[in-house]
Amino acid sequence: MVNERLLRLKTGAIDEAKKLFGIFIYLWVLLSLFSFHKALVLNEENLIDHQGFAFVNALALAKVVLVGEAFHVGDSLKNRPLIYPIIYKSAVFAVLLVCFHIIEEALIGIFHGKTFSQSISSIGDGRLEGILMIGIIMFVVLMPFFAFRELDRAIGTEELRSLLFGDETKAGAAPPIMRRGWRTAAAAALAVLVLGGGWLTWSLHRRTAADYVTQKLETVSVARTVTASGIVEPAAIAPVVARVSGVIQVLDCDAKMKVKAGQVCAKIDPRPYQIIVDRNKSDLGRAEARFEKDKADLAQAKAAFDQFEALAKRRKVIEKARKAYEQAQAWTKLEEATVGQLQAAVDAAEINLGSTEIVSPIDGIVLSRNVKMGQTVAPGSETPLFLIAADLIQVDADVSEKDIGEVKYGDKATFTVESFPNRPFAGEVTQIRQSPQTYEHGATYDVVISAPNPDLLLEPGMTATIRIVTD
Repeated sequence: MVNERLLRLKTGAIDEAKKLFGIFIYLWVLLSLFSFHKALVLNEENLIDHQGFAFVNALALAKVVLVGEAFHVGDSLKNRPLIYPIIYKSAVFAVLLVCFHIIEEALIGIFHGKTFSQSISSIGDGRLEGILMIGIIMFVVLMPFFAFRELDRAIGTEELRSLLFGDETKAGAAPPIMRRGWRTAAAAALAVLVLGGGWLTWSLHRRTAADYVTQKLETVSVARTVTASGIVEPAAIAPVVARVSGVIQVLDCDAKMKVKAGQVCAKIDPRPYQIIVDRNKSDLGRAEARFEKDKADLAQAKAAFDQFEALAKRRKVIEKARKAYEQAQAWTKLEEATVGQLQAAVDAAEINLGSTEIVSPIDGIVLSRNVKMGQTVAPGSETPLFLIAADLIQVDADVSEKDIGEVKYGDKATFTVESFPNRPFAGEVTQIRQSPQTYEHGATYDVVISAPNPDLLLEPGMTATIRIVTD
């Protein structure tokens, strides 16, 4: 009993393995041909990776087909014409093949450092129509496979084999089991032959194939250019100095830093200057109050004088009123002058207070910083606190005497520097200096090319190779 059960299990396992092997061979040939198509027609690399995934996918999908049969996928259509289960199973497993293909491309791409979206972009050009077309191709390719499977189910294996290969038993013919083994070996040999031939073709194609790049023809103009070399210089350098004395309290700018006009780079301790401003404003307030009082007294004295002068009855009273009026006028003028002086003092103190903020006068880049936190600075120092170069640069190009006659104001120019050999910069000719530098074998003229420097990649002192378009 036990031996019979083991025999049945062994026989079932052998039959299962044969089915798995047959399905695997068919799918492996199919997926391998896709890989060879990519290598031979589309000139894609990674053939070894694709072949490895074809082997794994074929094995996994063969098992899925057997599992699907074990779960009777499509059996609801077995009593209908054979075309229905053939189409149904071909569609289901075509979808599975597409899913396996997407997973394969994603894993290969991730292995080579690509993102998921970049990896699957190679499947049908990354478009839904292309992926759908791959699914249709796989659907059509799977139809013969499932057609044979359904015919095998409908008429039996022996009858199908007889129809295909002519299986009548003849005298001296090999037994069915031997013939079956021969055909299995032949199928495996055919698969190996197809894959080996594809591999050989790919290898030869890989060594001899030429890469061609197509490009749309365009009509372009040919312009004459003058080549020269030169040095990058800032178009302007602004020294920033202290306008009041004091201790540096804040430092907000440093070398190589991009700044805007009006940006605060440093700040002197403002407290002494704030005290002066407050005191002067207080004195001004008191003087303005006295001035207002004197104006009121003047108005009152003038009214009294006018009244007594109109009556003209008592001369002594009139003289006293006149003197009071004239004295009020004098005090008023004095206080008015005092108010003016104090206002000027307040304005000067506020200017000094504002000067404690050391700002950049131009847009540009800080070339150097010559001050430290806590350092005492004073106006009139020979060393500026900061040197700021304008973000507009100029290249002083040395143009030979044989080419200088072709260069004109406004000519466009491009140049590169050694630090960025693949990054061209654009500018135009803004100066042509007529004083040449003479050498033993000739002379050169200084041509100034102005160019923007928004990214601050160009620095003073860089050597530039220049092309000036003269046509």
